[in-house]
Amino acid sequence: MGKLTAEQKLREYNRGRKAAREGRSRSSSEPWAYPFESDQHYEERREAFNQGYGIIDATPMSIRRSPP
Repeated sequence: MGKLTAEQKLREYNRGRKAAREGRSRSSSEPWAYPFESDQHYEERREAFNQGYGIIDATPMSIRRSPP
């Protein structure tokens, strides 16, 4: 799979907006990687979903550092 098309990005963005509007948790709504999907393709889908959900920094919490 190559890069996401504009249609695929819009679909994931809209899924994120719908999940946020319905009050569903991001962790249970966030897209899962498809079998044989490249990391790049999955990350693009995840980023589009998070933008729709309203998350600016989608870095996993385990990687983020707390402010000093």
